Amino acid sequence: MKKFIIKLYNKYFGFEEGIDITDECQLLVRRNIVIKNIILVSNLLYSVLFLVLSIYTNTSTNWLFTVLTFGITYPINRLLKRLINLDKNDKTKQKIATYIASFYMFLSVILVYIKVYNIESFTVGGYILIYYALMVISLYQDKRLLLECFGSLLAGITIIHFTCTYPIYNEGYTFVSFFKMFFTESKFGDIVLRTVIFIVYYFVLYAIVSIGNYMQQERIKELSKRKEVQEDFASIVKNLFGVVLYNGLWNNEVKIKQVSTIAMQLARYYGYNEKSLQELQNFSLSVLEFQKIYDLLNINPSLFVKEYDLIKAQTEVGSMIAKRLQLSQKCEIIVRKHEEGAQNESFTADMKKMQGDISSQIILLSDLYITLRNAQTYKRPLSHSQTIKLFNEQFNIYFEYDLKERFLSFEHEFEKTYNNF
Repeated sequence: MKKFIIKLYNKYFGFEEGIDITDECQLLVRRNIVIKNIILVSNLLYSVLFLVLSIYTNTSTNWLFTVLTFGITYPINRLLKRLINLDKNDKTKQKIATYIASFYMFLSVILVYIKVYNIESFTVGGYILIYYALMVISLYQDKRLLLECFGSLLAGITIIHFTCTYPIYNEGYTFVSFFKMFFTESKFGDIVLRTVIFIVYYFVLYAIVSIGNYMQQERIKELSKRKEVQEDFASIVKNLFGVVLYNGLWNNEVKIKQVSTIAMQLARYYGYNEKSLQELQNFSLSVLEFQKIYDLLNINPSLFVKEYDLIKAQTEVGSMIAKRLQLSQKCEIIVRKHEEGAQNESFTADMKKMQGDISSQIILLSDLYITLRNAQTYKRPLSHSQTIKLFNEQFNIYFEYDLKERFLSFEHEFEKTYNNF
């Protein structure tokens, strides 16, 4: 239920749901949609309020007003929806929808207050809706919008103060006499206080929007820079994969399968469980799955950002392939150094740092055994006994003692496996 509620909320009221926040037009469209949904909820609230008012007063006028409210709020939402969907790539049209939504939001709460201010039970609630409207408008996170609306909103609230909250036209004051007693009557002091609170509240909202707007702009700049770096990095990765995939290592399918078979056999002797065996097999044969990332070479680098989930899955496969190829290269380097007689402590230390986990050691040991037994352009094939001798005298330093001993204990089993290839 919690996940459903969160998903539902994100769908209708999430400001960054399914959009690129570095695209100002997309962001404005999403905000317009969210504000439209909030206005829909507000309209339903007004309708419920007028329904309660009609039941409370039970007058034909209020019942008529309630029915008319139902008939007006729906077209308003339809109009906003049409404006938003008119052209989602036109920022000017989206701005028009923004100003219409803001104007309607404030005008609607003013009209509600005018309707309910003289009913004691509804006066405070109707007045609070004015501040609610300001809060909704601030959700646009647009400083310019707030500034441009300030004068008209202040004028609007001043008018309702003097016509609804304290209607001076019923007091019989002249213009001059009104100002003479303005600072002496408590009700006019209340108007001043209400106005000051409104102004302070307005500028607090402006400060909040300014901070949010600044952080949003900085975030967009950071994301834009990150996208540029990601696209450059993606291009590099693409080229690197191209080099790796075209170096021909995956073409030696027979050797890869031989190494995998020996590695699985050794892992069983070492005590791997079924889950670990499956993971080891996937890793050892991962080079043969290069086609899964081959399509990366034809992907536009900019899509690496947009198609995150797809690229992430393919990149994980690519990472496994790269590690497996590194082990193959490590094996070749070790054997070549042995043939050249160039092994030393520094070389050995460097090799031991490269993928030293036990699964990598199992694959490396299996690869070394197959490589030594096979003929290469730089070496002749060795017999099983010659290979075992090398493992005892020179190659043992690359492996954990228990792993090497387990391999040597079952050396004849590995010889049989190799002879059956």
